[in-house]
Amino acid sequence: MKLRIIPLGGFEEVGKNCTVLEYGGDIVVIDLGIDFPGPDLPGIDYILPDITYLEQNKERIKGLVITHGHLDHIGAISYYLHKIDNPPVFATPLTWGLISDRLAEAGLGRKVKQNLIKPNQSFSLGVFKITPFRVVHNIPDSMGLIIETPVGIVVHTGDFKIDDNPDDQKPLDKEKLKEWSKKGILALLSDSTNATLPGHSVPEKQVGNIIGQIIKDAPGRIIFTTFSSLISRIQQIIRACEKQGKKIALVGMSMQKTVRIAQNLGYLNVSPGIFVDHKEVNKYSDKEIVILSAGAQGVEGSSMVRISENKHWSIKIKKGDTVVFSSSAIPGNELAITRMMDGLVNQGAKIIYRSVLGSGVHSSGHAFQDELKEMIKLVRPKFFIPIEGQHYMQAAHIELAQGLGVKKENCFMLYNGQTLEIDRYQARVLKKKFPSLFIAVEGNQIRVLDKDAVRSRNKIAESGVCFISVVQKKVQLVFQGLSVDNHVMEEIKKKARKLVEKYGKKKNAKTKIQTSLSDFILNRTGKKPLVVLIIN
Repeated sequence: MKLRIIPLGGFEEVGKNCTVLEYGGDIVVIDLGIDFPGPDLPGIDYILPDITYLEQNKERIKGLVITHGHLDHIGAISYYLHKIDNPPVFATPLTWGLISDRLAEAGLGRKVKQNLIKPNQSFSLGVFKITPFRVVHNIPDSMGLIIETPVGIVVHTGDFKIDDNPDDQKPLDKEKLKEWSKKGILALLSDSTNATLPGHSVPEKQVGNIIGQIIKDAPGRIIFTTFSSLISRIQQIIRACEKQGKKIALVGMSMQKTVRIAQNLGYLNVSPGIFVDHKEVNKYSDKEIVILSAGAQGVEGSSMVRISENKHWSIKIKKGDTVVFSSSAIPGNELAITRMMDGLVNQGAKIIYRSVLGSGVHSSGHAFQDELKEMIKLVRPKFFIPIEGQHYMQAAHIELAQGLGVKKENCFMLYNGQTLEIDRYQARVLKKKFPSLFIAVEGNQIRVLDKDAVRSRNKIAESGVCFISVVQKKVQLVFQGLSVDNHVMEEIKKKARKLVEKYGKKKNAKTKIQTSLSDFILNRTGKKPLVVLIIN
């Protein structure tokens, strides 16, 4: 019998992480996250992994093990857990707090049993014995997993970086990994997000020092924007504000909620009275207050976007404000972030982004090449599987592994839905591929992505829409999202009338008329809007 590793998400992409380990009749699921849509997917709120395979085998699932509390690892739990009969979920205390909050919002809080895990405390799920180990990431309580299976030991790093002296966290447990590597590691599944970046990630303390300097020296009011889940960064800002005697106003529901959960669980050290209501910021002088806002990615409707558009009801940019972006841009969000920055600058703010004072105001939570190589050296695996990354990232990671002596035939770059079958001696990718469809959350609906609907939305965004009504040879024409001269409107009406007369009673008349009108409008306007035709 062989171990099977089946990625359902997080391979060939950064996001919606979900990996299945299967041996005999037992299944363990590692992470169940969401992804965020790019600008080419208008109307989509989130993207979920396709868990058809888990739904078909739900009685075999022994548990869901979560490596840390970021949404790309926990975000799909509230959507899917009931579909796989609510298996036990295992997570560290902070991760559990964040999961529980989302489950409560979905009305599922009472249906899930809390199973808390800690570093170096083993637990068994069927034939699998799992020992979490401490890793450094930009959210506390992050874990990697050592998984003992009947065919050998598998190491799953989760998201990690190597920072030997991190702020408010303990470093990677290298000694524990060395102990395990002496037993022989069958396979390493390792975070590939930054596999193309040479060198070493910026140490968190270095970032903390820069943030402290900015808070100390800024001439006016300071606004920080970052990921609401980046608790390590939030702690650095809190500490610097405490040192300078400044108050903090939290802006945005996600920021307020995450800070509340982390504070209640003891993962944020906060002096009494440091937080003030954002509605009361004008009661303080500019030197007395720091604003901490969600929305660093420029997502439409977020607090920071509303501030940049001068539409936030309580926070208004003042001339001389310093706005610090302590985050990196998620691919696809660059244009939205640029627009947001322009809006802030146009209102009189100064922007600090990426590098300042010879360093940076943000450090990635993912390992760079030198750290990835150190992990491979620590573990010394027989087989290597890069996880969490687009294929160019995974390919770069495989090059690193091969450079450290892992055989080419023992490195596997997988697609979502593929199966890697592995035993003590060899591994192979099976021909059969499980479903890996694009599952979209649209409002309160979860369904396979309607590509035609997305294509129509993109067409409307690019070229607008044309509504044409033909009733008893009378043509009415309305354009939305596209300006058309009056004489061109009359030409289109005339063309529509002629086409109806030509095709009115023929088979597929409506399709033929729409196609002809679409081509005609393109010829006259240079744009090809979505044509909606009504004939009566």
